[in-house]
Amino acid sequence: MCQAPQVRAGKLRYCARCGWQKDQTEKQLRLNLKMMPIAFAATTLILVLLFARSGARTQNGWLIAFFLSFPLIALLAAYAVMRRNLKILLVQPAPTPGVAQAAKSRAEQTAEISPRYQAALQSAPPRRLRLSPRGKFNLWLTLIVLLSFAGIMGVQLFRAWAAARSLALFGVREWGMAGFALLMLLLLVWQWRAVDRERDLLTNGEVAPAKILEKLGSRSASAIKYEFADLTGERHVKIGTDYTQRLEVGMSVPVFYDRGNPDRQVPACGAFHEVVAPGPPSQ
Repeated sequence: MCQAPQVRAGKLRYCARCGWQKDQTEKQLRLNLKMMPIAFAATTLILVLLFARSGARTQNGWLIAFFLSFPLIALLAAYAVMRRNLKILLVQPAPTPGVAQAAKSRAEQTAEISPRYQAALQSAPPRRLRLSPRGKFNLWLTLIVLLSFAGIMGVQLFRAWAAARSLALFGVREWGMAGFALLMLLLLVWQWRAVDRERDLLTNGEVAPAKILEKLGSRSASAIKYEFADLTGERHVKIGTDYTQRLEVGMSVPVFYDRGNPDRQVPACGAFHEVVAPGPPSQ
């Protein structure tokens, strides 16, 4: 990209002068606008069911309805902001041809890589790992949330069972809670297996630099499309997550992959672990 100031469209960024990320931003904004009515309809249905189940039978039903309307107001505000961002993008003048071509050539010639990833690219298996601060936060949060929901459901089920010392009186509500608690535990097992696979790839897998081809923004992270070559020279195009939200098109990021099955891979920017750089040799 050129050195002109970037234009922000929520979490997305683009350059109106050289056209960097402009097409991707427009595509993402249009997709978000198409999905918003679906999200609004689904949220409305859920809130109506919640209100009909409890709020409509109380004396303060209007107050409950008022608070339940907040998510809908937030969705409408987000829709208005996205429409405004798309309108601003569409009225931007076409990119200057010379500047756009120069920016594209510069991005192709320099695949920048962060210094923090240099050690990972030069490392050899088996590697020493540690949980990144983001990984610790995400894993502990997931553990607490899933176990809390499963525990709440378990307590409710135990009370229902203790009332009659039998499962014969369990109705749709009780079996639904049991299924929900089981789902929470299965999600916990799935998360544990995903983290275990990630540790195996980062510890024993091969590593290669991957060039970022495209970046798609979201609220919590960025989905990136990248390309890397394995040991045989075969090229692979994959989509992963950039939790750092600092990588741009044309930059490079290490990708750890299974030599026997390169489809099993994870980019360093989307991993919960990070490679520990080897310390200086002891005297």
